[in-house]
Amino acid sequence: MNLTANYSAQGTVISAGSVQCFLLQPQHIYGMMAVNILSTVIGTVGNALVIRTVLSSLSLRTTSNFWLMSMAVADLFVTALGQPLLSVFLGLQIRGVCNQTVSQAFRLIANMSCSASVLHLCFISIDRCIVILRPHDSRAIRTKQRFMIALTVAWALPGVYGVLRMTVSKTATSYFTVFAVGLCYIAIIVCYTLIILKIRNHGYTTRLFRNQTGRGAAAEAERRVTITIAIVVVIFTICWFPILYLRSAFAKENFGALYNWARTLALTNSSINPWIYCYRIAEFRQAYRRLLRCQWKLAFRPGESGEQREMNTLSSDLEAKHQVSTIATAQKDSSHSG
Repeated sequence: MNLTANYSAQGTVISAGSVQCFLLQPQHIYGMMAVNILSTVIGTVGNALVIRTVLSSLSLRTTSNFWLMSMAVADLFVTALGQPLLSVFLGLQIRGVCNQTVSQAFRLIANMSCSASVLHLCFISIDRCIVILRPHDSRAIRTKQRFMIALTVAWALPGVYGVLRMTVSKTATSYFTVFAVGLCYIAIIVCYTLIILKIRNHGYTTRLFRNQTGRGAAAEAERRVTITIAIVVVIFTICWFPILYLRSAFAKENFGALYNWARTLALTNSSINPWIYCYRIAEFRQAYRRLLRCQWKLAFRPGESGEQREMNTLSSDLEAKHQVSTIATAQKDSSHSG
């Protein structure tokens, strides 16, 4: 086999026939391996906790949490399989070995899992938007059948994309990746913008409810939702923008130190997701403590399923809003009469 090598400041390009392999410089390899191994440990533990938490707590078995669990499965494939394979591939490069089998296995798993994770994030945003904007009929909209259809789409499309990424031109699939993720990102931004507007529109009644009853629960919930939304959008943008930019601006050059650092950053998003979405939820924190103490007993509130609990909470919120509206109307009438 005839081997030719071209040297650059970022690494060495080795050509073996029609196959080219970019060997990175050792300083880049060690840095990427450290980040990927750390992300593997944190992400695998976090995503495994999310999955086990939902399965072991009947009170958490709601449509929203099933979406989180399914996304955790996708992220688990990234952190438990994809990133270890990338670490092995990078480690072999230290000895000057470019193992195409490991590289292809990593690409297949990473492309399928990462695209599934992004698509899940999009569906979760839509689900949250429906719950907040259409609280009265959200249960009729979010049926089990529609959930299963959406879940099938969320896993089938990434499977097709993963195969196409391996068999079709990298240039074409790179542009398609940017387009598809861009659509998901637009959907996420639109959903969370509508959520924020909905919250702000109820700002007056929220402050009135707090002043009349002396309870700041509604204001605290508003603050936490706003902060969580900001964290989700900012972290997603930081992790994915670099690789999306490189795939659009340099679609024919999906290699090199800069590209691999951007890819590593995008992969680490799968290790951050479980802590963003779940650590801020008190019930998940309590479930984490039980699991970490090896208390694997099925936890639930007697006589109440997860869906019933979600609807009861929603009903309580609607009743509180109704009471607030009544108080606001009464005050307005009183001011007019005075």
